[in-house]
Amino acid sequence: MTLGRKLALVTLAFLVLWSAHTGVGHFGRTQAASFSGLVNEAGKLRIHSQRIALLSIVCGSYDSRESAAIALCLDAIKRSIDNYESSLQIVANAPFKLLFKSDRQQINAYVAELQADWIEYRTAAELVLEPMTEGVLSDQSQYFEANNERLLARAEALTELLVASQRRVQAAQDKVLNALQFSGLLLLIVLALIGYRQGVRPLRELALLARRAEQGNYGWRLDYQASDEVGELVEAFNKSNLRTQHLLDQLREEAEIARCAEIETDSILESAADGIIISTNDGCIVRINREAERIFGYPREDLVGRSVNELVPVRHRKAHGTYHSRYLRKAKARTMGGTIAAVRRDGNEVSVEISLSPVQDGSQQRMIAVVRDATQRLKIEADRQRLLSIMDATPDVTAMFTVDRKLIYLNPAGLRLLRGVSIEEVVNQRFDDLLTAESLRLMCEQAMPKALSDGLWSGELKLWSESVGEIPVLLLLIAHTNDKGKERHLSAIARNISERKRFEAELLQRATHDQLTGLANRVLFEDRLKQAIYQAQRNDLMVAVVFIDLDNFKLINDTMGHAIGDMLLREIGRRLEAHLRKHDTKARLGGDEFAVILDRLSRPEDAIPIVQNLGEALRQSIRLRGRELTVTTSMGVSVYPADGSNTETLLMHADTAMYQAKSAGRNRHCLFVPAMNLQVSERLNIENDLRHALAHDELRLHYQPVIDAKTKVVVGFEALLRWQHPRHGFMQPDRFIPIAEESDLIIEIGQWVLEQACLQARKWQDSGLMPGFVAVNVSARQLREPALTQTVQKALELSGLAPYLLELELTEGSVLQGTVIARQILDEIQGLGVRLVADDFGTGYSSLSFLKLFRFDKVKIDREFVRDMLTDQGDAAIVRATIAMAHAFGATAVGEGVETAAQADALRHCGCDQLQGYLFGKPMDAFRLQEFMQSR
Repeated sequence: MTLGRKLALVTLAFLVLWSAHTGVGHFGRTQAASFSGLVNEAGKLRIHSQRIALLSIVCGSYDSRESAAIALCLDAIKRSIDNYESSLQIVANAPFKLLFKSDRQQINAYVAELQADWIEYRTAAELVLEPMTEGVLSDQSQYFEANNERLLARAEALTELLVASQRRVQAAQDKVLNALQFSGLLLLIVLALIGYRQGVRPLRELALLARRAEQGNYGWRLDYQASDEVGELVEAFNKSNLRTQHLLDQLREEAEIARCAEIETDSILESAADGIIISTNDGCIVRINREAERIFGYPREDLVGRSVNELVPVRHRKAHGTYHSRYLRKAKARTMGGTIAAVRRDGNEVSVEISLSPVQDGSQQRMIAVVRDATQRLKIEADRQRLLSIMDATPDVTAMFTVDRKLIYLNPAGLRLLRGVSIEEVVNQRFDDLLTAESLRLMCEQAMPKALSDGLWSGELKLWSESVGEIPVLLLLIAHTNDKGKERHLSAIARNISERKRFEAELLQRATHDQLTGLANRVLFEDRLKQAIYQAQRNDLMVAVVFIDLDNFKLINDTMGHAIGDMLLREIGRRLEAHLRKHDTKARLGGDEFAVILDRLSRPEDAIPIVQNLGEALRQSIRLRGRELTVTTSMGVSVYPADGSNTETLLMHADTAMYQAKSAGRNRHCLFVPAMNLQVSERLNIENDLRHALAHDELRLHYQPVIDAKTKVVVGFEALLRWQHPRHGFMQPDRFIPIAEESDLIIEIGQWVLEQACLQARKWQDSGLMPGFVAVNVSARQLREPALTQTVQKALELSGLAPYLLELELTEGSVLQGTVIARQILDEIQGLGVRLVADDFGTGYSSLSFLKLFRFDKVKIDREFVRDMLTDQGDAAIVRATIAMAHAFGATAVGEGVETAAQADALRHCGCDQLQGYLFGKPMDAFRLQEFMQSR
């Protein structure tokens, strides 16, 4: 936009603002004048209504004889009514369009109310105008006195509303005028800013650039874009500067090109990978590069000026001179051919390749010899030939092929697989011809994509040979890429692993089959059983597991030797193979135990004739080394899914049925029934529940008091484990402790008992209720655990209980099972300060060395002797002897199972130190024991 248009646009904007300001002002003045008249008419309504009321009252006061006065008065009332009607009509017909909508609505409402009141008011006034009989006027004074104020109030309210509405309109007009004035001010400010930005500032900067151009600096540009005259001026100036700068740059570039031409020539010459020698026609060297210095071993200054002939071995110089003269007669470019020998400064020869090119240097001709050191290339070629010799000699198949599997190279080992194909014909073959169909699929779907993405793939596949057939190989596939990272070809090295596969098959046979009989072993048997169960599930069939045990096989081994026993086992295996279905799995599980899987059964009864026939076959006499033997078997049968849904359960139930057959007299078979496994199932259930007992807080500790025999004061407690089973209620230890010991759960349970007993004892000690020690039983399995000492120490540290307040009770049997280890562990525990107690003394070995070796702090007399000591002299003697031995070794004697006062008195009379039993208190939980102690 040009400056003229911009000026016209600004002028137009100011004219619009001025016109709007003038129009709004004129409108305001006109509106004010019209509203003044309207307000005046509204005020007249008040005056006319008062006049009508006053005249009506006055006229009503005249006597009928004053007719002239009454006539004047009535005429005045009629004029006032007409005037009121006229003023009200003016107000009602006013448009009020310039007022706000809410004001218009309110004014119209007021006018309507005023008109309604006026109709009633006028009616009253008109009654006055109509004389009654005898010339007397109607007296409406009471009506006017009552209603005149209301009409006046409505007229007054209308007047005030008109004034208020006019004021609001006037305020709005003032705001519009102010807004127009402010807009004009803003327009002026914007105009000033735009004028400065698009006029003053660019012209100032243009003047600055002109001064810089005057100083020879044409590189500056003014960043200003506009379509006006200033913009055109700036654009013309910028183009002028740019053109001038471009001309100067061209001049500098031409000078730089001229200056760098020689440098570039030198740089090219020096950076060339080959040596370059420039000589005259007579062979005088005029220039060499750095690589030529390296090849011949001469410094540049020593070689320039010498003859090229000095770089040729003496034996070749004559021939070189002849060739040089012949070349000069018909000089032309000659590319590199074979290698020739050249002489270095140190006298050694170097193999080089030379290309010659004649060039014209002004009036003189020059020879440019490009010399390439062929030493490394010849070495690489020799290495390549050696590598090819190795690849040709290797027994591994080595091949190179493109990404579409066209052969590039194939060593002789691979050629032997492709009968009748020569080395020259390899390029017409494909790598696919070496592969089996399955291996080709593996190559296309896995091997090549993996190699092309990761660079390498290794795996097993099979090659195909016309003479041998399939050959298992271990293939290494390598992808080779060019400098741009694109695959060019792949290499494959395939090693024959037939021997390894045979060895692996042999190892697999040994790992899955019994070496003596050749039957499946337990590992393969269980895997086959899983598969049979899976197939039975899919096909809605049954599977039978037959567990077979040879009757009295140990007797044969012991009387006839293991060699005869092995022969017997092999014959049993052979008969199993011969008399069972081919798809049935036969296995030797170990020793004289065999197992058979009978699959594809429709009913459990289908297994019975097979088992019966097998029993008959196995009972047939066997002749071994001249002796005839008859071997019977006991067989147990379990059926899927009735007797179990997994291998472990089916084997266990078949084993249980087999033992039932043995118990029934042997030489028979038994089908599993659930009653056989009641005890086993109960044990398994207890073991499984016991594994969750600790996590679900089902174990409890009860405490039985131990009293001093003389003072009858409680001196300690024995912690006794109970199990709050969720279904069976409280379970005594004799039901679950043996199971815990067999399953090693006793380690975790024992640790829990130790920690809880120590924590509870310390709690009672802090509350003043702990009279002495707390005793905890330790099982034989815990004594075989080297970490028992750490377990005890951890329980003491966790609770803060003093070690001398903790007693560990051990039976003779548990200690004597591993005397050396037990002695070491118990010494460590006694070293902590913990006291040891020999529990149930007299029921085990009752060895004096037992007391002597372990030095117990207490000896507890078993309850069996205490129970009958009053009626059995032998038990009484054992009790007295045990107490005496305990005292002799410095130990405290404790009587267990005291239930009557007579037993307590007898033990006290025998010198027993402490007593424990139902007479003094049953085992009770911590809360009841606390009440028990508080009550004593």
